[in-house]
Amino acid sequence: MNDGGKYWVLFWPYNEYYKGRIEGYEANQRGMSGARNLIPGLLCSMFFLVAISPLVTVAEENTSCCNSKEFELYMTGDADNGKLTPFDSKLIEEKSALVTPSLLGEEQVGSWEIEWSSSGDYPAGTWSFNIPYEVVEASGVSTNATVLVKVGGSSYQSSAQLPGVFLASTGVLQVPIEVNSGSISKGDKIEVSFSLRSVVFNSPNSDSGIIFLWGSEQNDASLTLSFPLVEVEMKEVNVRGSLIFFPVTLSSGFSDEMWTRSSGGLTVQGTELSESPIVTVFEGGAEVTFVWEVPDDFSGQVNSKFHLSPQAGLLIETDKMHNIDSGENYGDDSWYPEEEPSRKGLSKLEVVIDCEFRGSSMERETTIRFDGPMSQWTRWGLDNIGNSGLGSSSWWRNMNSYANTISDTERQNGRVDDSELKALQSHLRGSKSDLSSFLSNGLMIQPDSLFGVNPVEFGPLEVSIDFGKTRAFSSEQISITISSSYDIASKDRQTLIEDFVKPGGYDFWEVVGINLEIRTGMLSGLGGVYSDSEIIEYEHRRWVIMEVLAINSVELEADEEFRLEISADNSLIFSPLISAMISVFAICLAVGIGIGITRKRVRAPSMIMIGVMGSLTFSIYWFGLPMQIVLGLVSSSVLLVFPVAMISPINESAQAERANSKAGRVKCPSCGKKNPVESNVRPLRLDCIGCGSTLRLE
Repeated sequence: MNDGGKYWVLFWPYNEYYKGRIEGYEANQRGMSGARNLIPGLLCSMFFLVAISPLVTVAEENTSCCNSKEFELYMTGDADNGKLTPFDSKLIEEKSALVTPSLLGEEQVGSWEIEWSSSGDYPAGTWSFNIPYEVVEASGVSTNATVLVKVGGSSYQSSAQLPGVFLASTGVLQVPIEVNSGSISKGDKIEVSFSLRSVVFNSPNSDSGIIFLWGSEQNDASLTLSFPLVEVEMKEVNVRGSLIFFPVTLSSGFSDEMWTRSSGGLTVQGTELSESPIVTVFEGGAEVTFVWEVPDDFSGQVNSKFHLSPQAGLLIETDKMHNIDSGENYGDDSWYPEEEPSRKGLSKLEVVIDCEFRGSSMERETTIRFDGPMSQWTRWGLDNIGNSGLGSSSWWRNMNSYANTISDTERQNGRVDDSELKALQSHLRGSKSDLSSFLSNGLMIQPDSLFGVNPVEFGPLEVSIDFGKTRAFSSEQISITISSSYDIASKDRQTLIEDFVKPGGYDFWEVVGINLEIRTGMLSGLGGVYSDSEIIEYEHRRWVIMEVLAINSVELEADEEFRLEISADNSLIFSPLISAMISVFAICLAVGIGIGITRKRVRAPSMIMIGVMGSLTFSIYWFGLPMQIVLGLVSSSVLLVFPVAMISPINESAQAERANSKAGRVKCPSCGKKNPVESNVRPLRLDCIGCGSTLRLE
């Protein structure tokens, strides 16, 4: 036996050593009393204890932890109704309380609480209340701070601070609280109350005060305590062919939040598993199951190490050794849900839409991506096609007609097989009403709002499904791509997308992400874009040969209301190319008219007006404003050139030049050059502009 061999190596040196000592001792001490003969027995007993102690150390595995550990309970929420949480991921909104000078009485700053959903014991020790502060309009403040902590039916208060504390500028106020050992029951509360007494400011004025801050990553006020937070237990692996499942139980009063609100993972043989694990909620905690795919002929001993960090500075780790023989089916499979798993949780939904507008029709490719509990529900349902134990309201009963296409070895094997994937794709392609049913009753998405039209109006339909990094039962992201086209009625507003999560699905989706791009050809335009929500920020651009409308990475709450529409006018004058040609022609026409009617007037005002109107026209054209505005503005530039030209001042220098051009001329007899005569005085002498000869006029 391997273990026996290991421990025998440890045993042998001690055995030989003590054996030699005992024999020497017995040879030299024969004839002594019987009491002296007990020494060899004592030495043998010592040898046995020394030999057995390595056995206990090596055999012990660190498969679970951690009963009590020091951590922070962060303060969030309003001062009069605040909450405590162990997760720094909830530090998203900063709150504050202002305390002004007070010589008498007690000033309540705030109170925070948390309901503990598990039972446990906590040790005696010193807890610490920490809260950032900022002194305003004063050089400092002296005060007595009091913190009252209630744990279930027990109360602990900080000792009186006399003469008190002095707080200057900015910093963190720390108040220690001595706590006796005790226990907490499920449903008990941990409450913290913070107050000040005798608040006196140095060099104050009427606006002096001290501000206490909490609730953000920068100002993370907290109660530091040693308390039972979570107990982690690593179970034996479950082997299903080439898939190895590692279940880890997180026993706490925070359900699946202990995993979803924390950072963590599992490393196997020093390599981090990148696939999202399965999260199963049970009373008293959650079970997180990781999946590792190995070759069918893999065999050997592997080390797995689990790590969890609910907050910065708190790392919980445990590890376990496993003997694995792949290609077989064995181990505890209690992690695999016998019933349809819940879809509720913190799933993330992302919708990517790629459209091409052709004037009278729209070609649309919509990709729906989701993870978390919704991904687990989808994978479990495909792995249970034809399961007679499905509930009467389960959507997966719609797939029972495909049960004959799934072999017994593929059913409930912990992964999505090709036959199961093909069954779902065929079901969604075969009937547009089945597609609507899956989206509406399965994913809790309203199809009309997602696609802008009822899927019944779709032309030929194509559906593809991608399970990402793994097809194993997990919460890894799934992508469903739906491609089709549909007709658009002329001169109607067409909905591109609106709030599409059904009211019953708000508990299923934590956040909704939207990416959208719609393109047109050079002879079809969008006309205008209309949004009734400031939440949706879009970018609309015209490029002469095409028009592009885009929404880039918008994240919304599941219950946010929004709508985005386009004006589907098929008129050619609203297309990017024709409208650009009309605009250029109109600007050129305005320039020609301006030049023509300002021959006797100053041209600068009319040319400046045309330049400004032209620049404005091309700016709003490029920024995608409604085409009616673009064409209206370019038409105005043609019309406005008339009044602007009429009110322009007369050009006197031009008038003088024209007058000079009408004056008499005299021909030089020497060179034949004609010289203008600009004076009526006679006789008149002037120099020839050709040869320089002096000419005399009588």
